[in-house]
Amino acid sequence: MTAAISAAGQGAGTVRLIEKNSIPGRKLLATGNGRCNLTNTGCSDAEEVLGFFSGLGLLTKVEEEGRVYPYSEQASAVQEALVNELLARRVEILCDVEVKAVESVEPGFRVFTEQDSFFTDAVILATGGKAGPQYGSTGDGYRFAKALGHTVTRLKPSLVRMVSDEPFFQALKGVRAKGQAELLRGNEVIDREAGEIQFTEDGLSGICIFNLSREFVRGDVIILDLFPGYGEEVFADMMAKRAKSPENRTLSQFFSGILHKKLIPVILSELSLDGTRKADSLDKEEIERITRLLKGWRIAISATKGWKEAQATSGGVDLAEVDLDSMESKLVPGLYFSGEILNMDGKCGGYNLQWAWYSGLIAGRSAAAAQRKQYAQDT
Repeated sequence: MTAAISAAGQGAGTVRLIEKNSIPGRKLLATGNGRCNLTNTGCSDAEEVLGFFSGLGLLTKVEEEGRVYPYSEQASAVQEALVNELLARRVEILCDVEVKAVESVEPGFRVFTEQDSFFTDAVILATGGKAGPQYGSTGDGYRFAKALGHTVTRLKPSLVRMVSDEPFFQALKGVRAKGQAELLRGNEVIDREAGEIQFTEDGLSGICIFNLSREFVRGDVIILDLFPGYGEEVFADMMAKRAKSPENRTLSQFFSGILHKKLIPVILSELSLDGTRKADSLDKEEIERITRLLKGWRIAISATKGWKEAQATSGGVDLAEVDLDSMESKLVPGLYFSGEILNMDGKCGGYNLQWAWYSGLIAGRSAAAAQRKQYAQDT
C-alpha cells in the first residue's frame, strides 16, 4: 500500500495494487495486539515515515522505548488512512485476486492471476514473508523472486515463542518474571535481552524471548537470570543471610516472597532440595548452587513455534542482489522489492513495520522515477 501510494504520488501512470485478501492491509490489523506499533523513534529514518503518516492525517503518540502507535490505539486507523490515500491517488485496487506468476518480458513484465494477465512497465514485490499465513502471507513472493533469477536465503520464523521439552513447563503456564535471557551457543553468548519472561505450557515467551528467537539454531540454550539487578556475590550473600532468619523456616518458605509460587516447587526440584527441609541447614555449597540456578538457569530449547505464531520472517531475497538506495533488482531492471520479502528483519518495537513503510516509499518513488525517465526517452 505504501509503495503504491508513493508511486502514484510521484506521477506514475496507472498504479495497480493486486491483493489476494478481500481487503488490503488485513495483516496490519493484527499488529501490536490490534494497536499497530508502526515505527520506533530509534530508527534512523523514523521521521520520514512519521511525516508520511502525518500527511495521511494520522495522529500518533510515542510510548516507552520509543514505540510509536496511532493516537487512537487502533490498527484499523492506520489501515484506513492508507486505503483512503490509495483511493484519493486513484490507485486501482484489485482484491480477492491471487497472482500466480510474474514473468519478465521486453520491455516490462507480464503478471498472471487466476483470471487474467497484465502487462506493466515495473513490478514491486511487496508480498511480505511467511509469518502469519492465516493473514495471507504464504511466501508467494519468494517463488516469484526465484523465478526471476533471485537468490532467497534460508527462511525461518522470527519473533516467536521458544519450545522446550522440559516437563516442568506444564506447571508454569501463565508465570511471568522480570529478568534477563541469554542465547548460548556452545560457550558463546550470541545475544542477550532483558524484560518480561513469560512461561508457557511448552516453553518461553515474552518480548525478550521473541527477540532472541531471531538468532536461534538447533542446539542453542537459553540462560535465565531471574535476578539481574544483583551481582552473584551480592546475591549469594543475601541468600545466606535469608537462610538464617527467621529460624525454623522451610525451604518452600525460604523462596516465598522472592519467586512466583508456581516456580518454587520447580526450582526445588531442579536443585534436588526437599521443600520441607529447614532453610538454616543450607551449607555454603548449596547456597552457591541456588545462586547459580537463579542467576543462570540453563534451559534446553528444542525448537521455536512455527509460521502461524511468528510475527516476522528471518531470511529472504538476498540483499546483495538489490540496490537498497532504490530497492531495484540488480538482476532484473524494473523489478523492485519492499518489506519482509527481503532478507531484513528486526526486533520487536516497530522496527519491522518501519522497514516495510520506508522500503515501500523508496520502491514506489524509484519505480515512478524510472517510468518517467523511460517515457521521456521514448518521446
